[in-house]
Amino acid sequence: MTPENLNISLLPENFKNKKVIVIVFGTRPEIIKLFVLYRILKKSEEFFPILYNTAQQKISSDILSNLGLSCDIIADEIPNRTTDLNQLVAHLLNDFNKKFGDNSPIKKENLHGVIVQGDTASAYAGAIWSFFNQIPVFHVEAGLRTLDKLNPFPEEFVRESIARTATIHFCPKGINRDNLINEGIRTDKVYVIGNTINDAIFTLIKEKKIKEPKRSNFILSTLHRRENWNNVMTYAKILNTILNGQTNYTNILHIMHPNPLIQKSFETVLNGKAHEHLVLMEPIHDYFEMLGYVKKSGTILTDSGGLQEESLFFNVPCGVLRKTTERPEVLKKNAKLLPFETEEISSFLKDATHYREMHKSKYNYTYGFGDSSYLIYELLKKYFCIETTFTF
Repeated sequence: MTPENLNISLLPENFKNKKVIVIVFGTRPEIIKLFVLYRILKKSEEFFPILYNTAQQKISSDILSNLGLSCDIIADEIPNRTTDLNQLVAHLLNDFNKKFGDNSPIKKENLHGVIVQGDTASAYAGAIWSFFNQIPVFHVEAGLRTLDKLNPFPEEFVRESIARTATIHFCPKGINRDNLINEGIRTDKVYVIGNTINDAIFTLIKEKKIKEPKRSNFILSTLHRRENWNNVMTYAKILNTILNGQTNYTNILHIMHPNPLIQKSFETVLNGKAHEHLVLMEPIHDYFEMLGYVKKSGTILTDSGGLQEESLFFNVPCGVLRKTTERPEVLKKNAKLLPFETEEISSFLKDATHYREMHKSKYNYTYGFGDSSYLIYELLKKYFCIETTFTF
């Protein structure tokens, strides 16, 4: 019997003479950073990409369809799912076994490689499963480090773990390559190719998919990381008062995370009496809309890794509500680490106005010019000894 949630077109005769590459994703940031690469591999003569959705996070089907994507494999749902990472990882490892097992039309013996991105539970499970089955692991956005296993948690541990399994490491910046080499990774297995987030944004601009809001010059705010759950009430108090001394911004738009713990903390603090310029918004599941808010914001307050990159692309100042960041390059550009203190955040908001005045250019190219996915494609050809026009 064929496993459920598996595309029946995945038959050996359909990918004869091609290298079968599984692209694993389970969160919105992962698919955003992988869809350009998937398109390239899909059109190529050398590779047969399989899109595997682990369903770690609910992703809008509109996003996938608007990107021209259709998942080949979708992980089974977890009965009575909780936030327990052990439950998720165990489930995903079993799901990989099932989807590429004896009863499946495509088996692990058919696979030539697995691509994972970043530092999610999906990437971790995909890398570990592949390593245990001696399938090459290709890690996109490799080498990010804070050197603190608890910040961010559990991402720092996940990144380090994937590095031990990976066959080839695709790094955004030279500092990421240096991190890996310092950990004993062979230099000939590490490549600096930029960050595929720029590929994604350039593509979405070209295809006119970004949806800009009518609002402008607002403070865009998000908070969601596990290590910050104890700071949510403090942050809610800060947001509710921070505009009292500010005249440079129209509103604070805080995008509420769906986590009940975070929502309850905000409700407890605000008690139905939010500042007139503090707007609590429902989660924005449409990435094209979210990117529009990033572009039009006056500044951003967040603990998100992805928003650090996206804000840099659009030259928007970004206050990073964390003790450290695995993207130190942004601290030399548009970002600053901030504690949960009113005075520090207020001072940053004033400085951010000056930054916007000094940086009028539309885009920032710190993470590349939109060709990272193509470089990965060429490096995959090199790995499999397929002729390439590039010299690395």
